Amino acid sequence: MADAITYADLRFVKVPLKNSVSNHLGQDCEAYEDGELTYENVQVSPVPGGSSGLASSAVVDKADLQVSQQFQQVTRILEATNSSLQQQLRQKTDQLGQKEEDLQESRTELSLSQDALKEKQKIHEVTEQQLQACQSEGQRTKENLEREEQQRRNLNQRLVNMQDTLRRFLSCSSDTCCPLGWTQHEGRCFYISHTLRSWQASQKYCTSLSSQLASVAKEPDKYYQVSLPSVLAELLNDSKSYWIQQSPVSYSQSSHCRKLEKWHESWQRYFSKCTDSYPCICELEAFRFPDGDHLH
Repeated sequence: MADAITYADLRFVKVPLKNSVSNHLGQDCEAYEDGELTYENVQVSPVPGGSSGLASSAVVDKADLQVSQQFQQVTRILEATNSSLQQQLRQKTDQLGQKEEDLQESRTELSLSQDALKEKQKIHEVTEQQLQACQSEGQRTKENLEREEQQRRNLNQRLVNMQDTLRRFLSCSSDTCCPLGWTQHEGRCFYISHTLRSWQASQKYCTSLSSQLASVAKEPDKYYQVSLPSVLAELLNDSKSYWIQQSPVSYSQSSHCRKLEKWHESWQRYFSKCTDSYPCICELEAFRFPDGDHLH
């Protein structure tokens, strides 16, 4: 009987996740080329006195053992891969959850920022309106100031014109003035009216000139003689009498009034009937020129 040689042609299932398996085991991927398990042709030597069936059974048993070992190895690889993937999934899930929380927090912050921005926009609008109102008020104030400035210039021009006019009616010396036609002496202005009037009429006339009858002081230790300013004495007519201010109390109810009359080269105070007619001397206080300038 010729020697019998039996070959077992074994082919196994394709291995999924070839790259993942090789990565976990560090094995050579060439062993799983084309996604198929390796197989092995086994030659069984004839057993003396044995049969061909026993040889075939031995080959199958060895192939089953090899398949089982490879299956277990693949199973372990798949379990490790599945565990790794689950861990990565959990990490990704955790990361995704954290990102969701961050996103929600960002949305909340964005909403708050938008609310704050809206509030600031409202404030800005109110401020802009206030600014526009202030600008309008400022423009009106500027226009009012310009009108008032123009009015001030007009009034100033009128004042200058009035001052020019007043200068023609005033007689000024040093820093004080008297009306034109009046005589100034030591801060007093004197005016001689040559019209004949009674004492009461003379008093009214001086009052109409914003003055009063002149008050003339007597000389010390002399009852009748008076001290008359030289500038005034030069204007008096030695042959005439002039009504002057009445005494404060003594003759206020009397029918006689005081007059000024020259007697023996000196002017003296005398009394005469208030109804008599004489010229009069009016007196007022000297005043400063309206613009304060000193005129010479």
